[in-house]
Amino acid sequence: MTAPLLTTRLLTPRLVLDQPGEADIPDVLDACQDAETRAWVPLPLPYTRESAEFFVRSYCPHGLASHRYTVWALHLSTGGRMLGALEVRRDERAGSASLGCWSGPWARGRGYMREALVAVTRHALDPHGLGFDRLNWEYVPGNESSRRLAEAAGFTFAEGIRTVVELHGERREARVGTLRRDDVGL
Repeated sequence: MTAPLLTTRLLTPRLVLDQPGEADIPDVLDACQDAETRAWVPLPLPYTRESAEFFVRSYCPHGLASHRYTVWALHLSTGGRMLGALEVRRDERAGSASLGCWSGPWARGRGYMREALVAVTRHALDPHGLGFDRLNWEYVPGNESSRRLAEAAGFTFAEGIRTVVELHGERREARVGTLRRDDVGL
């Protein structure tokens, strides 16, 4: 049986991943007002301070309470701004979950999200962690940085496997990648 979704603190060589907190609200606001983030993440528009407060105070805690999803905030182990967020969402299919993320523009191109994604995927697939058998990653064609990030963490994209996602009121075709427990040797 899959474990309840909990925000377990995860440590990597450079990062601390934990539940977003009050101090992260200004960074959530800045990142979610960024044009690149808004282009690929289904966010409320306009994204306001109240939106960021809702994300930290309601959305993240609700995911934990409902056991449906969990969100990690990325911070450098030396402190500073929130670099981004990474979410694991339980799928309808038993034993599987989907992942999604965003990075603040001040954190892009430094490998932070890749480092965090590797840690979260290992934790999510570990039988002593979240215990999922399979993880899914969806990206909308055009967002090639999302695909490269997923591939760097071990996800594979088979030709022809697609789904439809809602992005800013439009139905868009998305490619689906997978990562299985066996793929990472757990």
